[in-house]
Amino acid sequence: MKHIPLISICIPTNGVVEWVFPTLDSIYKQGIDNELFEVVITDNGENQRFKELIKKYLDIYNNIVYTETNVLPFINEIESYKRANGELIKFLNHRALLADNSLLYLIGYVKDNLREKPVTYFSNGVLSISRAVHEYDTFDNFVKALSYWSSWSSGMAIWKSDFKKLAMDTSKFNKLFPHTNILFNERNRQKYIVDNTVIFSETPQGNRPKGNYDLYGAFGIEYPDIIKQLEKDHSITAETFRFVANKNLEFIASLYWDYNIRKKYCSYELGGLVNMYGKYYTKRQFMLKVIRHGCIGCIKKILKMIGVSQ
Repeated sequence: MKHIPLISICIPTNGVVEWVFPTLDSIYKQGIDNELFEVVITDNGENQRFKELIKKYLDIYNNIVYTETNVLPFINEIESYKRANGELIKFLNHRALLADNSLLYLIGYVKDNLREKPVTYFSNGVLSISRAVHEYDTFDNFVKALSYWSSWSSGMAIWKSDFKKLAMDTSKFNKLFPHTNILFNERNRQKYIVDNTVIFSETPQGNRPKGNYDLYGAFGIEYPDIIKQLEKDHSITAETFRFVANKNLEFIASLYWDYNIRKKYCSYELGGLVNMYGKYYTKRQFMLKVIRHGCIGCIKKILKMIGVSQ
């Protein structure tokens, strides 16, 4: 009988040496019994140096599953899930560094929830919620609690038994947000969990490309399309859709402020902004959010300069 680890840590990558190996080191330095977990790496890159170096890790650790693939960047995440054997599948970005004892924490979560298997999202401290772990008894409340963060793959986890229910035809998944499709597949559970415990930090991106897709088309049209479909399916209320859409617009405004106004480095395509207007957001709505974001940012800077706590 094949050994089943408690958790599969899935790391889809395009083979950036400076990112992936510190991530792996952050996992194995935790000193957890290798029988309890596995690491699944799916590599859709062409970095030959990475392919040579990963062989050394395969020789040292017998719980690494490494596969080369040619699937699209975001679908590569799903490719890693397909190869996972653990009771719980947990996505880990190839720039993420696990915090000390966080793997032990995740294994403890699996042991505590293996029977009930609640849908869970690990939000890593990004949400402003009163407790580290919140439980919700409806899908609608879960979607509202996550707000636009459901677009963020880094919090993803799914039970292997739930993943098996999904059709493996990845053409049915949104090419930019396949993880969101998966996260929202189970809509009739009695328990949903948002775990806001900080379990990882990230290696700085620097000037390495993070993505080259149409940023505003992705978050201004593609992602709201997914949330709107939930409303059409009567899985969430119209009020929840409006709430998430509004928070998402605030997020898009922050992107505009960083990349279009402050000219921070980014590898995204920024020319699709005009195409965003008209479906879910008007130009006026968007610009008001940009102005508000900028004003709040200035106020925070002034308060910090004069030593006033926020």
